[in-house]
Amino acid sequence: MNDGEKLARVLMHYRLISDTYSLQYKIVCPFHADQNPSMLVDLSDGRWFCFGCQKSGDAQGFVKLMEKQYHGLNDLQAYKRYQRILKSTEYSDIKINSVSRSERKRHNAQLYAEAYDFYHGLSKVDWGSEDLPDYMQECRDYMLERGFTSDTLNACGCKYTYQRNYELLFPMVDNGKFRGWVSRTRIPEVAEKRKYLYNEGFRRATTVVGEYRNCSAVYIVEGYMDRLKLVQLGVSNAVAILGWKASNQQIERLRNQGIEHVISALDNDDCGRRGTEWLRKHFAVVTRFRYLKGIKDPGDFTRETFDRMNARTLREFESDESRRVKGK
Repeated sequence: MNDGEKLARVLMHYRLISDTYSLQYKIVCPFHADQNPSMLVDLSDGRWFCFGCQKSGDAQGFVKLMEKQYHGLNDLQAYKRYQRILKSTEYSDIKINSVSRSERKRHNAQLYAEAYDFYHGLSKVDWGSEDLPDYMQECRDYMLERGFTSDTLNACGCKYTYQRNYELLFPMVDNGKFRGWVSRTRIPEVAEKRKYLYNEGFRRATTVVGEYRNCSAVYIVEGYMDRLKLVQLGVSNAVAILGWKASNQQIERLRNQGIEHVISALDNDDCGRRGTEWLRKHFAVVTRFRYLKGIKDPGDFTRETFDRMNARTLREFESDESRRVKGK
């Protein structure tokens, strides 16, 4: 049993991956309050690394952290637990990346079709209707309390899933193409573990949520709801990368559309600042959104605070853009 197989068995034991069709996975980190997948798992060498909390290690280290954090086990107890996990799965037929490229493509195509059918099979909801059933009205009230309007929910295609833990469902559209869906819980106990649930097979690394064709510049945010808030406030060229660090594929997608200048509205925290520095390595000009003190991300924006911050940001943007043009 090689290191990759050990890590795969551990992650499948904790139900963090469901298959071994790929050598790399991006999963929600269980070691910090992760809302979007920020842990990179590499089964080729049996290692994992979280871009959010900066923790890393191998299969044994993963079990050690899991058992210490959630069950209070010491190192020796965690090691014994690790050995039991491997022993309990030693007869399981787990072969990493053992399927052919064509089989993987068929598997991914099937998962995409299932996600597409699930979203489009749900009934369209008029969130502004006065005749909504009580359970839908509760979801609408939840979103209204978060600062969203019924018109925004209708415009983005929000639907109701009839699944208790994750009732609200949103389509993720990349330059007009449906790429998957994301659902949001409004139950505090569930949100403590995971606020957002993505469809199986969704690949965050290759998706940029938003419309960025024919744009000279874009606002880049972390989460789906961050983008939705900016769109509601009139920013049509806002895109979400679903994490604090843009992947190489996401950067390539943006650059292929001719985008050279971005406004980084990544969260107003250490991860957002690191993500901004990463963007500066790949785009000609990066203007940092001018957050007011105490505002963490676009989800906190009101019309008044956004207008104040955006006015300052656009002044800096114009100055940066002028220097970029002169430097050509």
